[in-house]
Amino acid sequence: MSAPGRHDVKLLHEWFLDGLAAAPEGTALRINGSSWTYQELHRAACDWAGALIAGCGRAPRRVGILASKTPEAYVGFLAALYSGATAVPLGPEYPVERNRSVAAAAGVDALVIDRYGAAQFRDIAAAAPLRICLTASADGLASAPRLPVVTPDGSESAEPLRGGADRLAYILFTSGSTGHPKGVPMRHGNISAFLRAVLPRYSLGPQDVFSQVYELTFDLSMFEVWTAWASGACLTVLNRVQALAPERFAVRQGITFWTSTPSLADAVRARGEVRPGDLAGLRYTMFCGEPLPAETARHWSMLAPNATIDNLYGPTELAVACTGHRWDPAGAGAAGPGEAVPIGRPFPGVRHLLLDDDGEVSGTAGELCVTGEQRFDGYLDAANDRGRFIDIGGERWYRTGDRVRWDGDALVHLGRMDGQVKVQGYRIEVGDVEQAVRRAEPRVDAAVFAVPAPSGTVLAGFVIGRTDLDTATLLKRMAGHLPPYMLPRHLWPIADAPLNPNGKVDRASLRTEARRRLADTG
Repeated sequence: MSAPGRHDVKLLHEWFLDGLAAAPEGTALRINGSSWTYQELHRAACDWAGALIAGCGRAPRRVGILASKTPEAYVGFLAALYSGATAVPLGPEYPVERNRSVAAAAGVDALVIDRYGAAQFRDIAAAAPLRICLTASADGLASAPRLPVVTPDGSESAEPLRGGADRLAYILFTSGSTGHPKGVPMRHGNISAFLRAVLPRYSLGPQDVFSQVYELTFDLSMFEVWTAWASGACLTVLNRVQALAPERFAVRQGITFWTSTPSLADAVRARGEVRPGDLAGLRYTMFCGEPLPAETARHWSMLAPNATIDNLYGPTELAVACTGHRWDPAGAGAAGPGEAVPIGRPFPGVRHLLLDDDGEVSGTAGELCVTGEQRFDGYLDAANDRGRFIDIGGERWYRTGDRVRWDGDALVHLGRMDGQVKVQGYRIEVGDVEQAVRRAEPRVDAAVFAVPAPSGTVLAGFVIGRTDLDTATLLKRMAGHLPPYMLPRHLWPIADAPLNPNGKVDRASLRTEARRRLADTG
């Protein structure tokens, strides 16, 4: 593994500068009909970085981005990096309690907000020692003083601060088995190693247009934003309604690179409004976030016959994705009916090994462990590191918790080894959701599962102990503690849970019943 802090490692915002050099007057960002060129976005980020530094009286340490997919979110993220700080995305749609906890854990000392985040500003400010909060003025984004940075020759220019590759670029928070979000810090060197590995997989340039579907709190957005900007391409922001109608919005916006979770593609399929060939303008489709069923890939290839389909795999802790498989429906390893598309081979700079059930290294199947430049150093709270790392051969390996098989040519995902599930691409600990049920209604127990549905995997489960419970009211109370993607689609009240021969809750039986009830709802 390369030593952190190497000066030849490109920093995250320097990938944007590559796009700026390639297409200074090209469109960098497009949102709801409004657009900004690379030059305009660069200048606005410099202005905002200057305001952050001036407001803090020094370079800020951690900048919270309490914004949805608005101009403030993208300029704020870039400005945080330009100022030498770490960006910490926060979700305005998340409960204020969660955002307050995240801001405090990350040590946020500056905040960028948009109109959606403004409602939570006072609560966040009470939890974190803020020095400044920025938002767009009536004059637009470029309203703060220009950032003066002293260059080595002593002159001044509006250029971003450099810092070291071992500095943190951003911190994302994922679901935690303890009931509290886990902070995943990513260094510039980690995410830059990912970009160095993934960019050569595609032939990209200023002529390309990327979809941007996911919130900045979700690590797939890091692929969308930075792969586009490093290439000088246009980043086109879509909301979920637009993403579900690619036959209209992808075509209208001239999108050439589509990013998706398999669940989103399944939801598009369930709508039944996209016909074969409707997405002929797509050059690439990147799937990631959860296993890709062969049927989903096959159906998408009919909708987008000219698109190369790339299936990537990787947890947040390994800088977005660490393996990839170029899918060919007619080729070897295409996967048959009911099977998942392989997750492929590790990226350059990534090394893997498999651990069998006895903790011994296996050449065929076992838990996937990874090391290399993309691997993070450890969670923000070191208590969460327990059980997630293993030292083998003098190196530290991250234990993904994913069981995989090596089929001689590629890795094949076989499922999780714990209670973690993927729903709409988001990583969720079902124990976290069950705890939220008990917290909202202390007199009950809960059993929650990820259940297949026509529109993709959903959360569903049972509230055990009260048949008279109003589950709609319960879900509203749970929404005060969980982000929307962690709320179950269905909660059914039952008096008692079935027990297995050992006297424990028969979760397998309940899972089967959940699938049956979900099928009955249509």
